[in-house]
Amino acid sequence: MKRRLGALMVAAFMIFTALSYATLDMEKLANWDNYLFWVDYPKGARPAWLGDSGSVEFRGGIEYTVTQKAPVNLILRGTGDVSITIFRPDGRVVRLSAEINGTTSVNSNTELALQARRFALEVLGLRREDMAFLTPTQALFMDENRNPLPGNYTVQVHPAGIEAQLIGDAYGLLGTDYKGRDLWVGFVGSTVNTLILAFLTTVLVIVVGIALGVGSGYYETKLGDVISVVLEALNAVPYLPLAIAIIFVLSSTGFHGKLEMGTVELASILALLLVGKFASAVKGIVMHEKVQEYIESARALGASDLQIILRHVMRAVLPYALSYSTLLFAQMIAVISILGLFQIIPGVNWGSFVAEAFSQNAIYTLWWWPLSPSIAITLLSVGLTLLSGPSSD
Repeated sequence: MKRRLGALMVAAFMIFTALSYATLDMEKLANWDNYLFWVDYPKGARPAWLGDSGSVEFRGGIEYTVTQKAPVNLILRGTGDVSITIFRPDGRVVRLSAEINGTTSVNSNTELALQARRFALEVLGLRREDMAFLTPTQALFMDENRNPLPGNYTVQVHPAGIEAQLIGDAYGLLGTDYKGRDLWVGFVGSTVNTLILAFLTTVLVIVVGIALGVGSGYYETKLGDVISVVLEALNAVPYLPLAIAIIFVLSSTGFHGKLEMGTVELASILALLLVGKFASAVKGIVMHEKVQEYIESARALGASDLQIILRHVMRAVLPYALSYSTLLFAQMIAVISILGLFQIIPGVNWGSFVAEAFSQNAIYTLWWWPLSPSIAITLLSVGLTLLSGPSSD
């Protein structure tokens, strides 16, 4: 029963991750560390399920209601001359126009921002020092006292082919950080990267460990003795400090001084340092099995070494390998997260995702940020533990 529950939890988590990744905006994920890409997004926005007003996408026109907070930005995607007309509930009409090329916004486009500020200063009578606390977009939805003007607005964008998005005080499933980055993108990306690296490392450890363990345990040759010495040396070496040193030497420096290394290379380093324990255990199993009577009988009947290994020895090795791989996968997730937390391991992972929250002093203000990977790690670890444990049936 426990194994079934564990398998169900792990399967549900993997399906959720796969669906989330499939529906992710790959452009945002590719630009996760490119801070200029996020200049048009709200800074430190709350998730949509916590905010008063979310973000809405539209073409042509939209009815927008302001209650307590004004939208913080109006993002535009397209090419050519664009005009924006906003009909306010106080009867005033705001008209903005500019030429755009790609993605821009009222806040970042110089012409649009200047026209929005001019409306706030000349029509609403706001002071220049007031504008220091408002975005140009917010000013379009304010009254003369610098408070959001409640009521129904009509926002029209021409031509109708231009994609527009009004950004409220909330954004996305996990909000944004103080650089404007969509935290949902970072969470899903770090989840996928962590799982891929942990899975690849686990596979390498199992495959290489079986090869070394069977080879050194079954064949009593000089090569087998050499492999045994290497395995003992790997078991004696503290792998975490050595892994940190090797990664630091072999990695390169990428965006904002962050370490970069290929996933395969990184998995290979971790697997090399972790394979000793598993291979030694496999060697012990093989040495125990090869002296059994049924092995001698098979050999007497003319079975080759390869046939004996595949038909008999592996029957004892595989159950152990499957159980060990489940625990190792959970262990690798923990190791990757810990190394990522201290910015030691390259790439975006659960650890580096939480480390960003510390670096931006957002551990308390944006509490949902570090909470999301913590919940994910807990659920996956519990599922893997149940899956690897003894069956209660």
